[in-house]
Amino acid sequence: MTTFALRAGTTFELDGAAYRIERVHQDNEVVLQRLADGRTVLKTPDELFKAYNEGRLSSMTEVAPTQKPLVTLPLVALTEKQQTEYRRRHAYVTAMLGMGQVIFSPECLGPMKTRVAAALQDAYPPGTTTLWRWFTRFQAFQDARALIPRYPNRGSRLPRQTQRVMELLADAVHDAFKASPKSTGGDVHTLLIGKIAAENRQRLPGDLILAPSKRTTHRLLQRVEAYDQVVLREGQAAADRRFRIAKAGPRTTNILERVEADHTPLDLFLVDEKTWLPLGRPILTMFLDHYSRLPLGYFLNFGSTSASAVMGALRHAILPKEPAAEVIPGLKVQHRWPCYGRMDSLVLDNGLEFLGKDLEGVALDLFIRLQFCPKRTPRFKGSIERFLKTVNYFFAHQIPGAAMANLAERGDYDPQRHALLTMAEFKQVFEKWLLDVYAQTVHRGIGTTPWAKWHEGASRRTPELPASIKTLKQRIGLVHERALRPDGIKLDCIRYADDNLDALLKKWGPGSKVRIVVDAEDLGEIQVWGHEEADPVTVLAVDQNYARGLTIGQHELFRQKLRKEGRDAENTAELMAAKYEIALELQELMTSRKQRTRRKAAKVHGITSSTPHARLETAPPPKRVKSKPPAPVPKPSSAAAAAADDELPPLLPSFNRPQPGLSNGN
Repeated sequence: MTTFALRAGTTFELDGAAYRIERVHQDNEVVLQRLADGRTVLKTPDELFKAYNEGRLSSMTEVAPTQKPLVTLPLVALTEKQQTEYRRRHAYVTAMLGMGQVIFSPECLGPMKTRVAAALQDAYPPGTTTLWRWFTRFQAFQDARALIPRYPNRGSRLPRQTQRVMELLADAVHDAFKASPKSTGGDVHTLLIGKIAAENRQRLPGDLILAPSKRTTHRLLQRVEAYDQVVLREGQAAADRRFRIAKAGPRTTNILERVEADHTPLDLFLVDEKTWLPLGRPILTMFLDHYSRLPLGYFLNFGSTSASAVMGALRHAILPKEPAAEVIPGLKVQHRWPCYGRMDSLVLDNGLEFLGKDLEGVALDLFIRLQFCPKRTPRFKGSIERFLKTVNYFFAHQIPGAAMANLAERGDYDPQRHALLTMAEFKQVFEKWLLDVYAQTVHRGIGTTPWAKWHEGASRRTPELPASIKTLKQRIGLVHERALRPDGIKLDCIRYADDNLDALLKKWGPGSKVRIVVDAEDLGEIQVWGHEEADPVTVLAVDQNYARGLTIGQHELFRQKLRKEGRDAENTAELMAAKYEIALELQELMTSRKQRTRRKAAKVHGITSSTPHARLETAPPPKRVKSKPPAPVPKPSSAAAAAADDELPPLLPSFNRPQPGLSNGN
């Protein structure tokens, strides 16, 4: 073991530089020489001991380049043969140190060898040269580890194959695992033999490459590190996940400091409240407070992950929560949902619904910092990932109609035949479990219940809301940019115009670009932000009968139908007709035998967690009233026409006769 002492010749490292003690004076001064440039430095023992206690000084040993490095393994990690040989060498070296001055000759070392060999029962004591080698190595390192035999390091570590064979082997490994991740060493050897044969066909007879045996190929493959083997078999991302070190996650000190968001398909089939047929598995978008592990808000729909779902979940997360409607008699939620408020940071993955300008604009307006995780690294928001798994495994899988995550786990169980909850009923059951079960159970990650953790944070920080519900509505939505026009603003063939738009048009003029914020669940009105305006103005759609309560998905479906049929997709009357036609079709689609068709119909109806009873209206569009042609006027006689001309007022000259005092020629 290397030691440090205040004696001449001791070498050590101080603040990254190597020093040697030249001499120690009696007046408590130590003369040091810096090994890099030979500069002399004076230090006191107290200064050196202080640096030692602070970890800035560590001992080092000057070793000749010919000396092999020490074995750093602990004694218990050595093989039995190494431990036995180490104790044998240590006994001889210790005996030589006890002799004082050692003379390496058979006459001087003979009695010592005889005595130690008898004590160890060593039938083959070492020779004089061997003892000299052990002793000088121990003196060079001043460490007993120098006596540990290095049996595992014997022999060459370099492959005996040529560089070209190693290159062909690398190509064979790449080709084999590119063809199949389940390739074996035999497959690699077969490809290697083929590559060597192709290479030899281009070489001279005296320069052929000798193909290695199959056993040699296997030994060479064993040199590949475990990480590289997983990369070849499963890919880079899988290797990074398997070989990463599980470190401590992010730390938060209060509520709403860090909120994580993600989507997941719910492992549960829901049914329609009218036909009682299964509609499919809804998509759950969830916001989770990292400090308390209590959900902040959620949104369910039968569509897909979209910006509209993100906006719906964000609106639900920020607003104070209203209790779910009691559609199931006798099932009452005992605790009120306490979570609300604007979050400081929102942690997201790289889904397209998170990367658009919609969420970026909302975050800018509400002073929310967006933090995106690296690609394929769900561990950067592990709290929401684990919570979504809890929702599926410990809640959804316990309800009739559960769709197991693994198809093999279903067996003969048919989730669609056992499904019995509608969207409204699921909301009540879900919030019951969320607030009365999950929130009241001790969470292993925080050491207490999410309910208690939230109220602990709320005692130190009061959640903040926007100035008014109108302000929140003006800022959460899909963002567009449009130009001002005298006839209003046109957004996806819907025209918006009212008196609130006059001021912006007069101030900036036609053609000026303005920012539009649209609620994807209701196209009846939009929020228009002018240049350098602190607040937007609300502009209503011209045709409220069509746009009020219309979702953006429904509107796009109506337009697609008109375009497919070659009709005018910008005519409001045609859109109203298409709305009525699709509403009639949905009545048939909701009773279709195909579950995929019923799910699509539920999406078109707009059935979500915020509107669980939504139905597309089936009222027929107003019929066009044709204007009646004017009644024919009887043609007057020539005498009546002349009399009528005489009755014309003098200020309205008649062009059928000459004016008084003027000739026809003038």
